[in-house]
Amino acid sequence: MRFPFVTAAIAALCFALPATAQKLTGASVTGQRAETRMMVFNDDFSVFAMASLTHGQPDWKAEYDGMMDKLKGKLNRLGKDWFTTLINSSEMEIGGTKIPAGSYVMALHCDKDGKFALAFMDSTKAMKHGILPWSGDWTPEFTAPLTLNKDVAKDVVGKMTMTFTADKDGAGKGTFTLAWGKHTLTAPAMLHGPHAHKAAETGGDHGKKDAHGK
Repeated sequence: MRFPFVTAAIAALCFALPATAQKLTGASVTGQRAETRMMVFNDDFSVFAMASLTHGQPDWKAEYDGMMDKLKGKLNRLGKDWFTTLINSSEMEIGGTKIPAGSYVMALHCDKDGKFALAFMDSTKAMKHGILPWSGDWTPEFTAPLTLNKDVAKDVVGKMTMTFTADKDGAGKGTFTLAWGKHTLTAPAMLHGPHAHKAAETGGDHGKKDAHGK
């Protein structure tokens, strides 16, 4: 007596085994990542918000000056090792783009004209879709434009740095700066207080504006 269904199932299993029986290797790495933070708060800290950006620090090489054109029209890896990440407890803005409170993975986008922008995707969504730092084929949820300042540094910045610098005369206002080699990428930054969320929820003026500057 033949059992065509069972035979077909066994055959399918045999064909599937080579594809699924892959050898996996485990590993662990301990290292240091740079972090920059931006905060806004009142005297008793009953109002407090923070944005924290962490990233790896690749080393600058002189030949990178001649490779700028290779970045054009691409979504490029930002930092080193794992993703550059942003966690902000309140809405903020970089380069005029609104960034809702949340957790994001980041990359560096360069359009065909050589204009740079930070690229963002919700970190949970990125992990569920299997996106990795070197994956250059994902679509950012939004981008924040940056200004390229070439050869502005007196000395070469050997390891990439990203910093938030707060303005002394404006609560929550500041500047984002990426420095590498003798070049910088900069944009105005603003971290809003938690009251911004309440205004959005109650239909205040802040809530009437679309997210991401659109």
